[in-house]
Amino acid sequence: MDARTYFELTDAIAAATDRGELEALRERVDDTEMHPMERRVLERVLRSRLDMLRLGEIVVPRPKPERAD
Repeated sequence: MDARTYFELTDAIAAATDRGELEALRERVDDTEMHPMERRVLERVLRSRLDMLRLGEIVVPRPKPERAD
């Protein structure tokens, strides 16, 4: 694979803000001819980004400080 394409895909995955973007990028990765090692790396980056987006959807309540009243 051309290095320019590889880095464009990597940057686009890192900048993705929703699952729709990631799905489009996954299709692009699937359609691109590349070395198996490059494919494994890009698939790992896709999974990591999807996990990060999922974690961003989780709302964790912050504990409120106890009042001294």
